Amino acid sequence: MQENSRDPGVSILVCGYNDLVELTLQALEAFGHRAVVVAPDLPPHLEEQWQYLQADPRQPGVLQRAGIERIRVALLLEDSDQANFELALLIRDLNPQVRVVSRLFNHSLARYLDSALPQHFSLSVAALAAPAFALKAVSDEFVGYFELPQLEAQPATLPPELADPAYFVSDRETTLWNVVELTIGYNSRLLHMPLSELEETFGARVLFHYPVDGLSNFSKQRVFDDFDHEAELLEGDRVLVICDPRAYLQLLERNGRRGSSRAQRWASGQMQDKRQQRQGRSLGRGSLGSWLRRGVQGLLQVKPIVRTLTFTLGAMLVLGVINFRMIGKPLIDGLLLTIVVLTGGYGDIEAFQQPETPLGVKVLAVMMTLVGAALVGLIYGLVTDKLVSSRFGLGRAARMPKEDHVVIAGLGRLSYLVLQLLRQMGYEVVVVDPNSENPLLEAAEREGAVVVRGDYALASTLQQARIQGSRCLICTTPDDLTNLETALTAHSLQPGIRTILRVTDPELAARMQRHMQTLGISYSATGLGARAFATAALVGSVYGTLAWQGETLLVTLLEVSADCHYLGLSLHQLAQDYDLVILLHRSRPGKPCVFPKIWQKEGKTPLKEGDQLYVMGTVGSLIRLTQGRPLPPELYQVRLLEYRNPYFEEEILSALSFYARLPKTALKPLLGCLPAVVSPPLPRDKAIKLARQLRKMSTEVQVFAQAQPAHWIPAAMNENSESNLN
Repeated sequence: MQENSRDPGVSILVCGYNDLVELTLQALEAFGHRAVVVAPDLPPHLEEQWQYLQADPRQPGVLQRAGIERIRVALLLEDSDQANFELALLIRDLNPQVRVVSRLFNHSLARYLDSALPQHFSLSVAALAAPAFALKAVSDEFVGYFELPQLEAQPATLPPELADPAYFVSDRETTLWNVVELTIGYNSRLLHMPLSELEETFGARVLFHYPVDGLSNFSKQRVFDDFDHEAELLEGDRVLVICDPRAYLQLLERNGRRGSSRAQRWASGQMQDKRQQRQGRSLGRGSLGSWLRRGVQGLLQVKPIVRTLTFTLGAMLVLGVINFRMIGKPLIDGLLLTIVVLTGGYGDIEAFQQPETPLGVKVLAVMMTLVGAALVGLIYGLVTDKLVSSRFGLGRAARMPKEDHVVIAGLGRLSYLVLQLLRQMGYEVVVVDPNSENPLLEAAEREGAVVVRGDYALASTLQQARIQGSRCLICTTPDDLTNLETALTAHSLQPGIRTILRVTDPELAARMQRHMQTLGISYSATGLGARAFATAALVGSVYGTLAWQGETLLVTLLEVSADCHYLGLSLHQLAQDYDLVILLHRSRPGKPCVFPKIWQKEGKTPLKEGDQLYVMGTVGSLIRLTQGRPLPPELYQVRLLEYRNPYFEEEILSALSFYARLPKTALKPLLGCLPAVVSPPLPRDKAIKLARQLRKMSTEVQVFAQAQPAHWIPAAMNENSESNLN
């Protein structure tokens, strides 16, 4: 047993050592905390950087020597679920007050431990990262999703023409939320709709607004900039929206899309599937219509040959019954005789031997016999192919898709969850893995994936996986260089193919994203997981991670206690000071407030002891929050470059006078010395609103950030301060 000097102030225990542990330790250090690491095998460089104890953490004496009695948070990051399970129980015996964050891949075990053990929270690196890989493979607009416990949806107020009783029922419990990107097109019915109306209509929350006029992204310090909620959506605008799955397809339809892609249908169906799993299928109001709709949708999704055979067989049965009714046969007898004719028994029917039987009936029966022979042959062939031929499933081998499939190079925990998500969306998947002994290969085949055994980076192997017709290649092998080599081989076979690479080091992934964009998208699953584990240890439970514009966004729970430095802050001040998005505020007594409008009266609500907040923020935002370091206030000013039409001069002066709180006569000289700063320091949303008003008056304007408030003196009041205006 080896150890270095112990710091009695360390209150975080980390069990195990791997890439995840190393990145988690770096994240903890960024938060301003250090930890003691306990593992049987530790690298030499760790001895110089961190407090450590080289021994098996599953021994009670080892944990006691590591100071388990003073530990407040334990991170169990072993690669094995079995080891983390044993450690969770052992630590609970030694110190029942410790908050335990366990790395568990088995979802059932994780849910059970979270419910059975107090102060226990489970996370899975694969589960956190899989949505980013799977959704980016098939969709550019569906960013991700997250699930919050016991969260009731804010009822949407859709207009009657969009309301669908199958989706919008006010008493449904909602825990799942989609994050989607919308681009406003020329045919969108969201065109010219204010952002506040979009949020109110669809019960949604706008995270980002990228207007086509370029009035956005001014701050270098903040991710979630304030935007003008009264701004109207224009053609070409982009918005990132959190919305209820029940409103997802309706929002797409309003934007000129029918939600025809499999990813969209899957995303909108998650809410209904989860509700059915919890409550079972009921026979309440509207159930017949829903059942018929699901039946028709299911029929339309089957293979064309099966659909054609079904319709043809049904038509022949109806036609045969009518034919036999013409010669006086009862309905049941007519159905039986029709089946006999379709299976080739024309000569066995006595009625066809009688001279008084109409010729038309005999001719139709002969035609039915010929059609029936073809139908029976096709049905027998399909059934035989399905049950016997390896092309359809012998030994659970699926049919090799020709095009529009996703190829996954390397099958592990992460890629298996990605495979499951893709299959749930309805996409065909081909897995390439050289290890025939991989136990996940059999599970992948049961999911309906095609397995190709061979070297990922060989062109012949990728050709066998039909990479030329695929929609995406996901490289998730544990070796970064192998992933890069596989992606290069794929690009040589199909130039421009969408590729997603798993990279261990998050900094390397960011550099590849900046300098190698033509190769594909690079994600660090371990980096996403490390940030989530550090946040779960120091901030609160983590309910989702999203990768967006090079940032990792985490959804976490804040519980306001008596010693919180943000106790007493208003919701608006908390969001502004620490660059957070408040998703839900729960205060007792009272109902939880979903997506509080912090820019209105709700933003003045003070935080009280016992309040709970579900927030979204970056790792940097959460670090500032734990350290009590609010961002400095940012104000913005408007610079008027030129105005082209003197007709609008009076209106321009009126707008400037309103925001400057000065008479128009004092501001008029500004228009004679352009370009000039024409506004005092303003909050971002007001500066943008002024800039948009001026642009409507044939002007050219700029908005720029000012880190600290400044004294603003118009040129009319200080003739010698022209430099202040430029």
